[in-house]
Amino acid sequence: MVTAIAKWGNGHAIRLSKAIMAQAGISPDDKLSINVEHECITLQKIPASKADQFMVLFGDYQGEWKCNEIDTGYAVGKEVLE
Repeated sequence: MVTAIAKWGNGHAIRLSKAIMAQAGISPDDKLSINVEHECITLQKIPASKADQFMVLFGDYQGEWKCNEIDTGYAVGKEVLE
C-alpha cells in the first residue's frame, strides 16, 4: 500500500486502509507504540487492559508457578492491621 502524509491541524497523519488495519489487528481507538530506527517506523498495538498486557508478557510461560506468602519479619511500625 502506498499512502501520503497529510497535514492534520498542527500535526500530521497517515491514512490506513481498512484492509491494512484488519491485517494488523488494530481498530480506530487502539493505542499504538511508535518506534523509529534507521528511517524505519514500526507501530505496535498496546494491549487495552492489564490482563491483556500480562498475557503479552507472560502468555507463553511454560514453567511451574506457585503463589506463596513471604515472611517479612516482625512488625516495626503501623503496618499491623487490627
